[in-house]
Amino acid sequence: MKIESLKTVFILIVLVCSIQVEGWSQFRLAKPEKTEYRKQEINWGLNFSSVKQRESLTTDSSAYYEEMTNGTINLFVNHQFRHFNAYKQEQLSFAAQAGPLWGKGSWNDSTKIQEIDADHRIAGLRGYAVADYSYRYYYNNQSYTIVRLKGWGKYDWYRQSSEGTITDSNRVVSGYSDVTKGGKWKAGIDARAGWGIGRLTATNYIMLAEYILEKYYPEKSFSQEEIQELAQVIGKVKNNREIITGHITEKELVPVLAYLNQNMFLLPKNIEAGDWESGEFLPRYHGNRVEFGPFFQYYNKEPDFVYGGYLQYESAKYIDRKWNRNFSAAINYNAYKHNDWILGELSVSWSNYVKLKSQFDFGLKYIPGLEIAGEEVTFYNGLVPYLSWFTQFNPKSRMDLKLAWRFVSDEKLMVPGPEISVSVYKSRY
Repeated sequence: MKIESLKTVFILIVLVCSIQVEGWSQFRLAKPEKTEYRKQEINWGLNFSSVKQRESLTTDSSAYYEEMTNGTINLFVNHQFRHFNAYKQEQLSFAAQAGPLWGKGSWNDSTKIQEIDADHRIAGLRGYAVADYSYRYYYNNQSYTIVRLKGWGKYDWYRQSSEGTITDSNRVVSGYSDVTKGGKWKAGIDARAGWGIGRLTATNYIMLAEYILEKYYPEKSFSQEEIQELAQVIGKVKNNREIITGHITEKELVPVLAYLNQNMFLLPKNIEAGDWESGEFLPRYHGNRVEFGPFFQYYNKEPDFVYGGYLQYESAKYIDRKWNRNFSAAINYNAYKHNDWILGELSVSWSNYVKLKSQFDFGLKYIPGLEIAGEEVTFYNGLVPYLSWFTQFNPKSRMDLKLAWRFVSDEKLMVPGPEISVSVYKSRY
C-alpha cells in the first residue's frame, strides 16, 4: 500500500475521532484528582519476538552498515509498581530476560583499503535488562512537573557466518567467506524533565464497578455518580493489597457486598470470584494532558549522545465499560554532532474490553521527520498500523500478543517491516 494512501486514511481517522458523536456516552469523571490507583505486580514467563533492525557507524575513514531480522525466545521476569493519587503519579518498573537469539541479514564494511559486502546468519544468546522510573508531582489539580529516568543494557553472544564479496583498493573483486564468534554490548540512558497541565486518571476500578452492577443488577440503572462511588470502595480494597502476603478474594469482597447492601440498598448477590479477579489490565485512562521539557539520550553506540526538547499531548476517553478511545501527538527536536532532526508522532487507537477477561487494541501511528544537515533539509515519513491482544486465562495466567508493520518513505527514518511479540506468563499482585 502506498504511503500517501495510508496518510489519507490516518487523517480521516483523526477527523472522525475529533467529532463528538451525539450518540456516544459522554462520560464525566467527577474530581479525577480524588481517584487513587495503586498496584504492584511481578510477572514471569516466556516471550517470543521478531523484529527487523539496523546498525550503522560512519567515521572519516570507514563506514559500517548492518541490517538484520532477529528472533528471540526469552525467559523473563518483571516488576511493576504504580501509585496515582491527588498529588503524584509514580511509576517504577524493572525487567530482565535471557534466551536464544538467531537472525539473518546483510552488512557492508568499507574503509580506504577494502570494502566487504556480505550476507550473514547469526545464532547465539541474548541477555537484556531495563529499569524505568517516572514521577509526576502535582502542585494543584492540573499543574505538575515530571522527572523520568530510564536505563537499559543488552549483551549478545553469537556465532556469525558470512558469505559475500570483498573489493580491494584496486577495485579487484573476490569471494569472501568468514565464520566469527564474539559478543556485542549495548547500553543506554534516557533522561527527561518537564512541566505539564492536565491529568490522565486510571479508570480500572470504574470499569469493574460498572461491570458488577450491569451483570448482577441488570434490572436497575445507575448514575455515573453511583458507579464512581462504588469504584472508590473497590479501589480502597485493591489499593491495600500487599504483594508479599497476597490477598484472599472472599475477604476482599466483604466490604464491597456490604456497601452494595447498606449504601446502595441492593439485595445481596454472590459475586463470582472470577469476576473480582478479572480486569487486571494496565492502567486504563481518561482525561487530557500537555507536557513539555528538555531531554537527553546517551548510547554506547552511534548516535552516542542526543539532546533536545519535546512537546506532547495525550487524550484518552472512557466511552463506556467496553470501549476506550486514545489519541496522542508529540514532537521533539534532537540535536546531534553530525546533524539535527525533528521527529513527530501522531497516534490514534481504540481499546475494546471483553467481559473483563480480554483487551483488544488497534490503532495507527503517523511518524513524520525532518533531517537537518547544515542548509540541507530532508523530509521523511512513515506509518505503523498495529494491534494487540491481552487475555487472562485465570487470575494468575496471562497471554499478550503484539503485531505491527512499519511502512516508510525512506529507510533513514526507520526500518520497514513487521514487529511480532508473544508472551505467556504468570502474575502475582
